[in-house]
Amino acid sequence: MNSKILNQKIIRARFQLDCLRLLADGSGIGYQEGLATFVPGLLPGETGLVEVTESKKKFQRARLLTVIQPSPARVDPPCPVFEECGGCQLQHMTYAETLNWKQRWVEDALQRIGKLNVPVRPTIGMSDPWRYRNKVRLHRDQGGQLGYFKEKSRVLVGFRDCLLLSERMNRWIWRTEAFLTGKERQEIHTLTFRENTRQEGLLLLEGGNYPAVVAEIQNNPEFPEALAQNGLRSIWWTDSQGGLKLVWGDETFCHTILGNSFKVTPLSFLQVNSLQTEVLYELVRTAAELSGEEQVWDLYTGIGTLALTLAPKAKKVLGIEENPFAVQDARINTADHGNSAKVDFLAGKVEDVMISGEDKPDVVILDPPRAGMHPDVVKRLLEIEPKRIVYVSCDPGTLARDLGILAVGKYSVESVQPVDMFPWTGHVETVVSLKTVTS
Repeated sequence: MNSKILNQKIIRARFQLDCLRLLADGSGIGYQEGLATFVPGLLPGETGLVEVTESKKKFQRARLLTVIQPSPARVDPPCPVFEECGGCQLQHMTYAETLNWKQRWVEDALQRIGKLNVPVRPTIGMSDPWRYRNKVRLHRDQGGQLGYFKEKSRVLVGFRDCLLLSERMNRWIWRTEAFLTGKERQEIHTLTFRENTRQEGLLLLEGGNYPAVVAEIQNNPEFPEALAQNGLRSIWWTDSQGGLKLVWGDETFCHTILGNSFKVTPLSFLQVNSLQTEVLYELVRTAAELSGEEQVWDLYTGIGTLALTLAPKAKKVLGIEENPFAVQDARINTADHGNSAKVDFLAGKVEDVMISGEDKPDVVILDPPRAGMHPDVVKRLLEIEPKRIVYVSCDPGTLARDLGILAVGKYSVESVQPVDMFPWTGHVETVVSLKTVTS
């Protein structure tokens, strides 16, 4: 039998599989004759009939044909496009069980990658884990339909009601889609909607040229007026080079965190879950253990929300951020809060600014992107040796890598607290408190 026919027979292979573990992408893991088998949709404790779709030397992938023995944690996903979309990986599991697995993913990463045997607290979840996103980025097909790209593809998946977005934001999306559908506006290819804590909205259009976009809005005033009736306050435009201009509406867009109001521009980063952001920031504030005498560095500061939250309990706060729009927001917010004397922000890559500085902080707060800290940042932290580090991470793997380096001799991990910032997805935020071994 030639290799091509043999490979086809392998791909068509069907068998029963017992699922033992769960990956963050929603795939269950079982073993068939010792070979690791990854099956999307199969939950731990379940037995399923599966069919192999890809076979490698050390693992294989399969699709789930039938659940033979379901798990007590299995539920019917409420979203009608759950399987096509891929934006949520865990809607077929009870919420309580998703929290358990997020705790376990953090534990596994710390042990396997960081070689750290430290306790991980239970994941802090939400009482109502729906309609929590304050930002969504959508794509547009040739007919004007808006939707998400299916995971690992450019296939657009449309929807009528995304359950992670407020009903208000869904209405903004419907009206915008109706405005764009079937018209000569193909140059607008990506749209971002944001909603603040005042239930006001912002729309950012990407693509095309600014005069044409302005003309479209001016020639169709009923479009922004209809959005305004539902709370949308501004429409912006940006190009591929980062140029940003106001098309219609208010220039100011504010977001409230722990009683503090922050001005946010369309291209600045902000945590997407407003309720859990306050939980996260309270954890950071507690872990920082500020007495009013500490010099604090806030690395990857964004628009300065954490820096300004910590400022009342610190002697001096320095925020470092690469995004120029975010730094501009941070400086405006600092002036608005009356903290200009004790809070400062530096623009630039964290690794570059840290190396050039001579000061040494008592406490460092850091919330890096998914890739974790640059190696030079880790090296510099070990050189300046702040008494406390509070690490906020959105990726257990890179968190474990960085902690594994920091914890070799110089720092002890005091607490590890996962927070569910992204219910029904495989993502988990983690707040880690570290102290110098001698402190």
